[in-house]
This record gives sequence, structure tokens and C-alpha cells, in this order.
Amino acid sequence: MNTIKRSLIVIVCSIGAVTSQISVAADTTATVSIDWSQFQISVSGVNGIVPAVTFSNQFTSLNSSASVPSDQSENNSKSAYDWTSNQSTNADAGTTHANTSASLSTFSGNAQAVNTDDSYWNTSGASSSGNRTENFSFDGPGVLTVTVPYTLNITGGDPYNYYDSTSASINGHAYFYGYEGNGNFDSQSNASFSLNSYYYGQSPQSQSGNLVFGIFASGPGSGSLGINFSASAGGVSMVPEPESYAMLLAGLGLMGAVIRRRSMSKNG
Repeated sequence: MNTIKRSLIVIVCSIGAVTSQISVAADTTATVSIDWSQFQISVSGVNGIVPAVTFSNQFTSLNSSASVPSDQSENNSKSAYDWTSNQSTNADAGTTHANTSASLSTFSGNAQAVNTDDSYWNTSGASSSGNRTENFSFDGPGVLTVTVPYTLNITGGDPYNYYDSTSASINGHAYFYGYEGNGNFDSQSNASFSLNSYYYGQSPQSQSGNLVFGIFASGPGSGSLGINFSASAGGVSMVPEPESYAMLLAGLGLMGAVIRRRSMSKNG
């Protein structure tokens, strides 16, 4: 009987360790920062002749949102037809918040989710996003190159549940279409980078680099380019570690062994 009692204690402690890990809440953050002061556009030509490139219709949009389930939520957005204007958005839901900002020197977003609920399926969330686009035109053959430095950061996040994961991403695209004589031509370029806690801990928590893409124009034409970013922080409750499962299985195995031994003793 004492052995059975000891086995029950092991099982109860194992289950307690597992459930305690499930109910522990953790804060999460995601940040995207673009050094807009280093945003560069360069143009080269053919046979020493550099084509004239005209830019127009610059557009910036920002969005931030924060929510606490069954409590409150907020969403804010702004847009401007000018890359030089300073603007920002902020959203707060208790201690969960998100913000984005744009100027001549920065283009960034931040999201932070703070758990206020012990339920695994009822967690806080925050997100921020930004988009900048403009059109351009060539008057002759040439190459357009765009370069912009970026930094991504994430902290925390659920590695096993996509909907409660934390992520930060940036992407850029450029497209061009032209025609000359009896022919036409087009060129496009894309680049993207992202971090996500959902990849079972394989994704790094920080990354910096350059977003680079280019357009090749065989003659006169027009096109567009854009930069997009997003940051998303999902509330997360800690999931059981493999060691906790091992404790639980060990307790169950010990209990089973004791029961089998007692059954054999009675039958014998």
C-alpha cells in the first residue's frame, strides 16, 4: 500500500508540473526598424547615357492594433501622399499596445502583447504594419537599384501554435513595363525576410541586413516600387516541456508496474 501511495504522489507531482507550465503567461514583443535615412535609389544607363527617371505618387500607410479578449480593443490607421511627412499611430488595450511611425529618417513598427488571462486559447494580441509605395518612369534603357537597411526583432511567442506566435517581417517589390517599336518588355524584383516564433525555436530572435532589388529597362516605360513591414505579438502560455511529459509517463509507468505486481501476487 505504501508503494501505491508513493506512486500516486509521483503522478500528482508530474501532472502538477505540467499544468503549472501551461498556466504560466509570458509577454511577447515584435519590432521592425527600417533606416529610411539610408534608403537609396540609384540609376545607371547604357553606353554612358543615363536615362531620366521621374518619381511620382508617393504614398505611406500605417496601422496599429491591440486587443485583450473579452475586455477591450483598439485599432488606428493613417495615410499620407508624401514620404517626407512625420506621422505615427498608436493602439492600446490595457498594457498591450502597438505603434508605428514614419519620417524621413525612420519607418518602423512595434507590437507588445501582455497576457492578462490564464486561458491558453484566450490571449492578448497586438500588431503593427506599414507600407510605402511610389511610381516611376524611364525615358530610355537603364537599370534602377533600390537598397534599404532593416532590423527585425522578436521576443517570446508560441513555438507550437501559429495563431499565438510572434513574428516580424519586411518585404520589397519593384515592377516595370515598357514598349518600344514593335516590342514590349517587363522586369520585376522581390525580396523578403522574416522571423517567427512558430518555427519551434529554429528562427533567430534578431536579424539585420539590406533589402535590395532592381529593375532592368530595355527602353521607355513605367513601374512601381514598394516597401512593406509587419510586426505581430501574440500572447502565449508556456507549453509543457519534454521533461514534464517524461515525469508524467514515469509516474504512470510506475503505477502500472505496481498494479501488475499486486495482480500477479493475488493470482499466485
